[in-house]
Amino acid sequence: MDIQEFQEKFKSLSPQEGIGFLYNSIESFSDKEKILVLLPLAKDEACSPMVRAAALKFLREMRFNDPEVFEKCLNDPHLAVANAARRGLRDYEERDTKNTFITRSILKKIESTPDKQKRLKIIKAIAKLQASWVQKVLLEALDDHSEDVRNQIVNLLSERESLNLNFLYLKLVQSPWFVKSAALKILAIKRDPDSVRHIEPTIEDSNVDVRRTATRALGEIGGQEALRLLVRLAKDSSPYVRSSAEEAMRKASEVKFC
Repeated sequence: MDIQEFQEKFKSLSPQEGIGFLYNSIESFSDKEKILVLLPLAKDEACSPMVRAAALKFLREMRFNDPEVFEKCLNDPHLAVANAARRGLRDYEERDTKNTFITRSILKKIESTPDKQKRLKIIKAIAKLQASWVQKVLLEALDDHSEDVRNQIVNLLSERESLNLNFLYLKLVQSPWFVKSAALKILAIKRDPDSVRHIEPTIEDSNVDVRRTATRALGEIGGQEALRLLVRLAKDSSPYVRSSAEEAMRKASEVKFC
């Protein structure tokens, strides 16, 4: 069963039947698919409170790393939803405290390793682990001064099914130019339409490479909003950015969404 089949079946069920169907079906999905199923249910205020609470419970058990989802439900008038959100946020905060300590220790080890190949070996070994702090370590390691190392990290992060794009959006703000470019490369691969509004400020970045990488990300994502930004980039002061924007516009106009 795919996500569309799940959603069609779910619509026809009563809240109690829907909860049972959710419990019986959710484990058949990958982590990425689970999030695509659970997030709309958790956020939909028109949905049954018991269904929303169940969705929040599953997200908590998955160690979902976006606290905003839980925070927005804390004051929900339905006690089941508010309690599920409170437990989810508590678990996240406990993990975050522990993960921050681990992340700092590992990053200190990586930064103190002068040899690029040795740093890469450490990073690749970390990427194979299933721990919740791995994603944060890889994201922070994008600060590496070696382009080869950054490109490897871009590939490693792009392969992760449950990557929290909100952390990448933060990298687009007040980061060194090479970190912004690396984040944009990942967003280009992920092709999430919601990324366009977060990419928009980078089209006026002072760094040419950031603006050019933004054109490529927008070209991969496609859609009307991406095309609107690419039209502006096609008038950029840099010929490299203009050329890349024109190529991206051709690509963006071909991208179709279901």
